[in-house]
Amino acid sequence: MTFEQAYNYITSFINIPRKEYMNDADHCEEYLQRLQFFLDIIGNPEKQIPHYIHATGTSGKGSFTLMLQSILLADGKHVGATISPHVSKVTERWKINGVDMTEEEFVAIVAVFKPALEQYLQTSPYEPLSYFELSTAICLYHFAQQGVQWAILEVGLGGRYDSTNVIPKKDVAVISTIGLDHTHILGETKEAIAFEKAGIITHNCPVFTMVTEDGPLSVIEDVCAEQQAPLHKVVSPATDVSQSIEGTSFVSDGSTYHIPVLGQHQVQNAELAIAVAKHIGCSDEAITDGLAHVSLPVRMEILSRDPFIILDSAHNPQKMASSIETLSSLSLAGDIHLLIGFSGNKDVTEMLEGLTNLSPKTVACTRNTVNQFRKVASPKVLADWFSEQASSVEAMAFFDPAAALVWSKARMKKHDILLVTGSVFLAGEIRTMLTNPAH
Repeated sequence: MTFEQAYNYITSFINIPRKEYMNDADHCEEYLQRLQFFLDIIGNPEKQIPHYIHATGTSGKGSFTLMLQSILLADGKHVGATISPHVSKVTERWKINGVDMTEEEFVAIVAVFKPALEQYLQTSPYEPLSYFELSTAICLYHFAQQGVQWAILEVGLGGRYDSTNVIPKKDVAVISTIGLDHTHILGETKEAIAFEKAGIITHNCPVFTMVTEDGPLSVIEDVCAEQQAPLHKVVSPATDVSQSIEGTSFVSDGSTYHIPVLGQHQVQNAELAIAVAKHIGCSDEAITDGLAHVSLPVRMEILSRDPFIILDSAHNPQKMASSIETLSSLSLAGDIHLLIGFSGNKDVTEMLEGLTNLSPKTVACTRNTVNQFRKVASPKVLADWFSEQASSVEAMAFFDPAAALVWSKARMKKHDILLVTGSVFLAGEIRTMLTNPAH
């Protein structure tokens, strides 16, 4: 079996009719029960991993996951981390000691899963597994096979019925932030969303959060009280924050840290990682070293400096506001150009209005072409919005993101800035074009 065959086999599960968390907002225990049934068939890998850190939140959980992974690695731990969605390639979802799963490892796991899935179909009382449930099963199986000591699992959506919540125990539960995203599934208010995300909290499990807003914080506090789970509120104490294109430095609790990434919000994510790392016993040296060497692809990632090309994956108003604030604070010389694309289920108006505050000279509106299962916003609708709302901006629509990139670069001067944003998949696709032109 080739990698392409294995990948197509797994992704084909997206098209099988089933009750699914992403499409069916009714609370249904079956989402976890059917994954557990499959894990039983493949030998319960979830029970073979000694330590779990479970992270959810509207924004910040992915950065937190990668920061804590880097810290644990610096502390000599054998650590696995899972992120979603992937930036450029599916194997990026599963990392051990900072290294992505190989194509060969992926193929070998799918070869094991294929007969197990036939057994599931013939014996299970439940519907077929979803793509993300299979992704979680791949993670747990891979981590168990490789003897991972610490597994950091990033929730895909929500928490309560997310497939990652199948794990049997947790050393720490993390709720980074609460914002209005995926409201059609999680609820229309921050309180409702907080309740779904607080579903990862289990009995006596320490909880860390950066949430400070009274309504959602009260929900988290109530769930912690019910579960007798100690709550640690990480309120940003950072001082002396300084930012340049080389990254961000700050002082927290008397120690100085540097992260090679941009943004005040990343300081807050780093403080969350510091708090959790200290709780589980990582050394101060490991925390400093781990943060100094963390890599956060497509999170305000500077991929070129002549001209500046910044790749960003902001896809909700909360993330976009942070990205806009970060770019504005850099005070870079030159005009700003945008290359944007969004998923089709996003209410993009607030994000577009925020982007006009950057006074862009040009806007290339396109879509990702690497995720055929994700509906996209029409590039023409995006370009028409700019033509109507910001007539001084030169906006153009493209079906092909490569053509959009060529158009944007042709209009840039030496010291101009191109910001690629709106979608993880678009940023990842452009990243591949720039780092691997022969791809």
